[in-house]
Amino acid sequence: MAGVGADRRPGAAQLATAAGALIAVGAATVVGVAEWAHRRASGRLLGPGAAPEPAGTVAVVVLGYPATAHGATHPLQRWRCRIGARSLPKDRDGFLVFTGSAVHGPWVEAEVMAAYAREHLGVPADRIRTETRARTTWQNIEFTIPMIENADRIIIASDPMHAARARRYLRAQRPDLAERLAPADDYRFLERWWLKIPTAAHESAAITRRRAGAAAAPVLHRMGMLPRSAAAVAALEDRSD
Repeated sequence: MAGVGADRRPGAAQLATAAGALIAVGAATVVGVAEWAHRRASGRLLGPGAAPEPAGTVAVVVLGYPATAHGATHPLQRWRCRIGARSLPKDRDGFLVFTGSAVHGPWVEAEVMAAYAREHLGVPADRIRTETRARTTWQNIEFTIPMIENADRIIIASDPMHAARARRYLRAQRPDLAERLAPADDYRFLERWWLKIPTAAHESAAITRRRAGAAAAPVLHRMGMLPRSAAAVAALEDRSD
């Protein structure tokens, strides 16, 4: 009888197969959720400028990210540069604005990314601008506004979820300019899926913090710690990255 019972127990190969299947399903689920989140974010918070127009200047703001410790372009920087370059119409007046200072290390994000766009993506130097003071996404928008406010259409280039957050920041800072927001060519199915997972997790955490702050605003108002105004609620925005 002991021998019969032993035969019924799953072997190591069966257990390994089952574990592998579970891991594969879990990995596919994570990738699928990240794809869905980025695809959804890609079309959010756009203005009437989302509709194609036959003429006008296009400004594409490419949000910065730190270079590697040795000054080489980080994979996330390269992805953002590619999104920015392909979002800039070749047959219309327009330019890219790379924004970001030396936040982590001596390498200025905007300069590293601008060089990559020129040298590897073929973007002409006369279609590139740089903003080198911003240390956060909020500042990326704040400090590029003087450079883009005369453009007819404004595009924000980054991973889709990050770009959606930046569009919301532009709406908070300059609602009039937010009306000119047009879509970037930022979502392509399974493109850089290994980067979409951590960026989706990071942006989801930012959304959670923002919603927690919005929920706390009425309580703080009742306690006399916060005036009831749109500016006060906006002050609860997480602007640390």
